[in-house]
Amino acid sequence: MGPGLASATTSETRPPARPGTAGARPGRRRRAGTIPGVTERLPAGLRRSWPQRLVILSSLLFSIGMLAVAARLASFEDAVASIVRIEVPTGVLADVYEPDPATNADGSDDPDATGRSADDGDDRTDKPLPPRNFLLIGTDGAIGLDADDPAGQRDRTPGVALADAIMLLRLDPGLSRASLVSLPRDLYVMIHRNGVPVREEKLASALLVGGMELGAPTLVETVTNEFGVPIHNFAIIDFLGFQNIVDEIGGVSLWFPYPARDLASGLYVSESGCTLFDGRAALSYVRSRKPELFIDGTWQRVGVWNDLERNRRQQDFLVLAMERVIANGARSVIVRDDLIEAIAGATILDDRLTLRDLLDLGAAFADFDPTGLERHTLPVYDDVVGTSSVLRLHPDARKVFDVFRGITLRPDDVPLDVIDRRGPVDESVPAFQQMSYKGFPVRPLIGEAVPATTIRSSRDRFDAAVLVGQMVTPMPLFEFDDTLGDRVELILGQDFGLFLLAPRDLDQVRAVAQAALADQVAQADQADPDDDGALSGPGAAMDETALSDQRALPVFDPTSASASVSAPTTGGDPSASPVAFRATRRTLRIKATTFDGRRPDGSRCP
Repeated sequence: MGPGLASATTSETRPPARPGTAGARPGRRRRAGTIPGVTERLPAGLRRSWPQRLVILSSLLFSIGMLAVAARLASFEDAVASIVRIEVPTGVLADVYEPDPATNADGSDDPDATGRSADDGDDRTDKPLPPRNFLLIGTDGAIGLDADDPAGQRDRTPGVALADAIMLLRLDPGLSRASLVSLPRDLYVMIHRNGVPVREEKLASALLVGGMELGAPTLVETVTNEFGVPIHNFAIIDFLGFQNIVDEIGGVSLWFPYPARDLASGLYVSESGCTLFDGRAALSYVRSRKPELFIDGTWQRVGVWNDLERNRRQQDFLVLAMERVIANGARSVIVRDDLIEAIAGATILDDRLTLRDLLDLGAAFADFDPTGLERHTLPVYDDVVGTSSVLRLHPDARKVFDVFRGITLRPDDVPLDVIDRRGPVDESVPAFQQMSYKGFPVRPLIGEAVPATTIRSSRDRFDAAVLVGQMVTPMPLFEFDDTLGDRVELILGQDFGLFLLAPRDLDQVRAVAQAALADQVAQADQADPDDDGALSGPGAAMDETALSDQRALPVFDPTSASASVSAPTTGGDPSASPVAFRATRRTLRIKATTFDGRRPDGSRCP
């Protein structure tokens, strides 16, 4: 076949071009067996299956969701950036201790110190967040309140205010533990400013020393110097800010056994049962010093009319407000822009609390139950300075402040098994005896030799394990086993050095123990996905034997205070929150009806 015939044959067999075209496109020949004018379907192996389509759809939805989250985070960041900040002089606020988990207490790299290799990196997400103390300050600033508001009948000069409510809040993310104590405003203390004692005054007046910008750091300095508690951050809110936040969350419902009133604060409840309080009514409740209940046709006083009872009601209200916010679906801080903006507009913070700090704390306490808040009572007694009635600290207050220093136990509170597994040793004083000299109730045991010194305890005895770890060098390993009960085991391995005369720094040991606990919980989660590994702080469960009669309001008896002062109480159940006590010249017990905003069964109003 010649070249010309071959060319003609090829032309005849080629399919005709589509109408309106100049011929088939180069390189786009149709496969044999297809029908002209009909769209070609992909081979079965190249078609998208339903699972593939679902993956694509899921990816699109995820991308949209990430964009929405990014927008909310940007909104949250803008709101935080708008918060008024107070510049704090150097040395006033304590530094948050954030150790390198690959570094031993003495500063050397030692993988045995934490159970991790020094090459694991410095990923922030792998570090347990350190405990942090907040000083919460509620001022009596009345700027912006309505003219007929009872709380507004005071000096409205900008920057001039007293501390109307002062609370210490300790957040321990590693243990999901939160502790709270109110500092009575009438405590008579030495005011400190710029490291110098200024004069003795009531604690509330510290804000007046230099106005708001200098007053808040002055109050921080005073609390740190007088009570020995480090303050890492502070937050300030005035009357108007409090009202705005309560209004933004839709109010808070409180339960009253009888109609109630306080002529001075403006509190008035016409009927018993649940009443929804807006911001203005809520302010009259938390400010009430002389509440009365309408019982048997007459108005009768409640309690002994002191600031300590008011402090308790403020704490009750705080817990109920947190429950209200959670019940309304605002568990996450980035859910509601309006709530974020209301809080940002009502709050003043120090200049060291960052957006990252807020997000980390929010994530760590995302599942926290407000009823698990440990609430401590500060023992005080009455005194008179000149013509002014003041309060002074009782010596037992040290036990309460220890909680906020990170000291929750003493050696005699920790039953200890000292298990000697070093092998043959020659020592003049047995190891168990040395720990006994330090005050621990010791049971000596012996076992086969092991290389590493280890402390074992249940998670509920975390603080006890840390206390033992402060006494041992080198830094021991930590293991947590909830089957151990109340006892703590100190296993002396072949690496054991000696017992320290002075305890090791508390924050260093806590960081090592928290890292071990976090690793253990993560491993447990991987082994059993159905187990969330959640930690429950000591305040999460209520001891039924601690229930007390709330109709009896004890006036503090100095001879019997030490037995009850150190026990924290939890919100949620009114019977688990005893009325604050104070020493007086009387030793009577006053019988009166009390109220904490909850129903008799401990539940909150809707």
